[in-house]
Amino acid sequence: MKKGIIALVIVASMTMLTGCEYVKPGEVGIKVNKLGDDKGVGEVVGVGRQWIGWNTTLYTFPTFKQMKSYEDAFNFQMSDGTAIGYHIGVTYKVDPTKVTTIFQTYRKGVDDITETDLKQKIADVLIKQASHMTTDRFIDGGKTELLDNSLKAIQTEMGPVGIQVLSLSWMGKPEYPPSVIESINAKVTANQTTLQREQQVKQKEAEANMVRAQAAGEADAKETLAKADAESIRIRGEALRQNPEVMQLEAINKWNGTLPQYMTSGSSTPFITVK
Repeated sequence: MKKGIIALVIVASMTMLTGCEYVKPGEVGIKVNKLGDDKGVGEVVGVGRQWIGWNTTLYTFPTFKQMKSYEDAFNFQMSDGTAIGYHIGVTYKVDPTKVTTIFQTYRKGVDDITETDLKQKIADVLIKQASHMTTDRFIDGGKTELLDNSLKAIQTEMGPVGIQVLSLSWMGKPEYPPSVIESINAKVTANQTTLQREQQVKQKEAEANMVRAQAAGEADAKETLAKADAESIRIRGEALRQNPEVMQLEAINKWNGTLPQYMTSGSSTPFITVK
């Protein structure tokens, strides 16, 4: 009787130490034994309720895209010694066929992997890649190049394990030392001054071109008018040579009928031939 009671107590105790956990859609679970000869051995399970014993821990790995923006800035040093800090975001997902490999490699869940291992991998790769780039290059368009090279390196290392890193992105503004900020501001000021001078030169050139165009237009107009006047005179002269009577007709139209009151010696009295 006592043995039966003891057995029931043991069974009840064991039942209290067990329960159900749930693997959500879009996740893959892995059951891991905490003690015994099969300690650490994982059983991959799918979506649904999973019976978890007292010696079992369930880890879930989301297989859909994950995005993480780290609060702390990543610090790296350029080839010329300049230390730069920059916040970074990462997008990744878990390969569902490699959940066992992921757990055997990191012995933790995806959240812990993201906060520790993945973060450290990003930091290490940035430091390595930045050591091959100057500060000037980084400022003048090298940010994208550095991030792309870092992404390729991380994908090469973490892809085979089962963590598929899809993208890295700069977040916010870089943290430069004061000397670099002063240099950037001086360069920006110099560029603005150069652009302003270039605009002034272009404006003066435009004004000069306008003046030249106006002068050329006026010259063309005068030349055209002069040619028109000359042509008009030529046509008139030609007409008068061919029709001399026109001159007499014009003289009649203009004469007021009064003869000259004073005539010099040898001058002839004007007259008009009447036919």
